[in-house]
Amino acid sequence: MNNNPEKIRCNNCGEPISINDKFCSQCGVPVTNSSNKNITDKEITASKKSKPKHIPSANVSQPGKKISGIKILYLTFALAVIGLLIVYSAGVFDKHPVTINQSVNNNPHSGVDLKYLERINQLEEELKKQPDNNKLLELAHLLNDSGFKEKAVEKYLTYLKTNPKEADVLVDLGVCYYELGRNEDALSYMKEALKYQPKHQIAHLNIGIVSLASNKHDEAIQWWKKAVEINPNNEIGKRAQELINSH
Repeated sequence: MNNNPEKIRCNNCGEPISINDKFCSQCGVPVTNSSNKNITDKEITASKKSKPKHIPSANVSQPGKKISGIKILYLTFALAVIGLLIVYSAGVFDKHPVTINQSVNNNPHSGVDLKYLERINQLEEELKKQPDNNKLLELAHLLNDSGFKEKAVEKYLTYLKTNPKEADVLVDLGVCYYELGRNEDALSYMKEALKYQPKHQIAHLNIGIVSLASNKHDEAIQWWKKAVEINPNNEIGKRAQELINSH
């Protein structure tokens, strides 16, 4: 028996196989008479060394797939940029607006409220025909609340001619003067209110605010402390304490 049968190459894969084999041990293709010529053991050894190992098709790098991968990369980048632009335009990255310290300008009579205009005109017409202190005070308050500070001052002063000791009106008049930038007049009328109502808490609070706006820091603190002493638990007392803590 021939212990070293002749070997040939498979026509399909080129693998050395025995001439007696019916099928190629590497690729399974039937061995035919047209198979390659006999090869020596040296050729077989050389052939095995030169033939690469089988690489699964899924891992084969092909030019077409490389191009596709680059396209996908560019597409992903473009989508990311578009997404960022959408998020930015929606304001997600917007900085939070800076909070303005409104402790000095915090008052109940800021801004113009046009919904009262009809009532203001009505009251003015009625007062031309017949003086009425209640309507006059209502008109002054509406003008104040609607932002017509100079007209409100005029009406408050007219009202105070016959009602000079009303502390609330004196304080409101002082607020109007403050908002008009006339701090000394504001302080004068607010302090006058304390002559008739010494524990007027809002007057103490507002005097402190106007004092601070007039660069009288220590005086402002003292007025706020007095406001807290009057009542530390209500809204005005708590507001005064906040101002003390923040200044």
